Amino acid sequence: MHYERSFLAALFLSQFWLAYSSEGSTGTLPQPYTPIKASGSEFRCLGRVTKLGPLLLPEQIVAAGQPLLAGPVRLAYESKQLMQGKGKLVEKSDDKASWQWTGGAGFPISVRMTGECDGFCWYEISLTPEPPVTLSSLRLEIPLQAGRAKYLHTASFTWGNFSGGLAEAGGKWSGPFMPYIWLGDEERGLAWCAESDRGWMLKDPAKAIRIETKGSVVLFTVQLLDHEEVISRPLTIRFGLQASPVKPVSFAWRAKARILHNVTYEACQPDPNGLMPLDTLREGGVKTVVFHDGWTDYYGKVATPYGDRLRKLISECHKRDIKLLVYVGYGLARQAPELQGHHDEWSAIPLIPWTTSYRPDFRNFDAACPRSGWADWLVKGIDRLFADYELDGLYFDGTSEAWQCQNQAHGCGWKDDAGKLHSEYPILAARDLMRRLADAVHRHRPDAILDVHMSSNLTLPTLSFCDSYWNGEQFESYTSKDKFELPLHAFRTEFMGYAHGLNAEFLCYDKRPFTMQEAIALAWVHGVEVRPYTETLVQVTSLWRAMDRFGTSSAEWLPYWSGSGCEAEDASVKVSAWATRGKALLIVSHLKRAPLKTNVHLDRKRLGLASGPLSAVDAMTGDNMEIKESVLPLDFDGMSCRFIEVRDKHFRQR
Repeated sequence: MHYERSFLAALFLSQFWLAYSSEGSTGTLPQPYTPIKASGSEFRCLGRVTKLGPLLLPEQIVAAGQPLLAGPVRLAYESKQLMQGKGKLVEKSDDKASWQWTGGAGFPISVRMTGECDGFCWYEISLTPEPPVTLSSLRLEIPLQAGRAKYLHTASFTWGNFSGGLAEAGGKWSGPFMPYIWLGDEERGLAWCAESDRGWMLKDPAKAIRIETKGSVVLFTVQLLDHEEVISRPLTIRFGLQASPVKPVSFAWRAKARILHNVTYEACQPDPNGLMPLDTLREGGVKTVVFHDGWTDYYGKVATPYGDRLRKLISECHKRDIKLLVYVGYGLARQAPELQGHHDEWSAIPLIPWTTSYRPDFRNFDAACPRSGWADWLVKGIDRLFADYELDGLYFDGTSEAWQCQNQAHGCGWKDDAGKLHSEYPILAARDLMRRLADAVHRHRPDAILDVHMSSNLTLPTLSFCDSYWNGEQFESYTSKDKFELPLHAFRTEFMGYAHGLNAEFLCYDKRPFTMQEAIALAWVHGVEVRPYTETLVQVTSLWRAMDRFGTSSAEWLPYWSGSGCEAEDASVKVSAWATRGKALLIVSHLKRAPLKTNVHLDRKRLGLASGPLSAVDAMTGDNMEIKESVLPLDFDGMSCRFIEVRDKHFRQR
């Protein structure tokens, strides 16, 4: 694993940002993206290389140093490929490039593709049958190397998505139209997306998308036509591809960010001794705080009548070297003055309501569509907000979602030949909104943190211009009584962030479904932190301090899934480690809710430990622990984790 090395390389490359212009733009490429490189046959962006073939479709993609594809991506009809033609680069800037391809196979085909600095590629493939042609099959095929397609994540901007190991799902998956699909391993992957199935001609729409493992190949197929049909008018197929990770992630970034959720204006009110709640947070290791929706007077509003209080809170945070992020949602309260006269045009249709009995006049709202005028209103409001206040970033709650919408008042929805109205998922509009918001914020505060709550929908086109994501609220309906378990393959798919290119944190409401202790055991062994609230900070502070004492920001990360050098005798115990200079910090997690005694065996060579005597210390308490040669005996009361530092006898001389 080379996450830290990649991060340092990205920081070096980011010094070469060049101009980029759009409304709300910073005038530079978004950090840490670098100028793209493009030719008629190749597209290069930060950390990825794509070799372009017929129809400008990838012949090979290299991401995180490894090839993804088992063969060229192809658009095929019957058993034939559409591959006769010529492509050329027609436009290029540091931020993006455009290509065109013209040719055909019995009828004309034209392709326009754009590739952007974060690796997002958008295709529009137009087939013009002259004269009409009869086809019985038309499909997009993406053959991936099976070892690079271990995990599958789907997203439909609901909480009902599939996310987990492909092998654990029987090596295959199929379903109706899905706006987002990602296949990858622990370090890299490939995403496909589309806004709708407009133009698809299917008698069996339940099998529109198929994923099948065939030996060393995972074949991802988008079925566009599944029956004999006379094609007599132009047909355009639109979709996106994006290889990941979109940018490096880093334990060093996380150590500088350390986010606590949900401060209020009272956080800067002193007690009789002159101490503020902010002092307690700083002492607990917090570097960043999030002010939820109460920072303003209506949900989703990006201006506040409490300006003096906000400036006071910002000032007190900055005195303590704490950053302050404020909340941005995915709609505007129905009673907010700014929404009056705009609700019907801005809303996603069918309505996606959010209601609460707590201050309903302030909080009740309907989801807004990013294709509507709400997007312009939001970008302008954020620009004014950062001009008026020295904020340190934003916390987005659902803002990145491309909600299903058929509101024709702002251009969503499409009608089939029978006049039936169908919904779309405005991914491009959501992506554009998030990019514009990032540009607006960074124009005022280049080092701002953009943090996203996006539970169950890890959609890179809409997230790649942000820094971190918070995921896990989709499990809140379970309680501790349900004894809910999140399979490790599912956690590796969606909750780690390494393969996607975003720093990740785990969201857990106490006992919904995990206790804080259980959530820490599950997440931290993956190198993922559980974001604390004020009442749970005490359980996280000792972990942060142990990591800082050891120096995890510059150590080598050895996760359990790639051979950490630590093996427990019981399969319910997983061990990951950081290693450096004759010492290792072990994260030993017991993932069952039952008592257990077990032994952990250490591979000294893998951990960089000498052959002589070892010492072991509980990294959170400082207590010495028993270790017999290379064996560490441990016992657990239930689902929990231990942080243990192991050193060789020469450590002090190094």
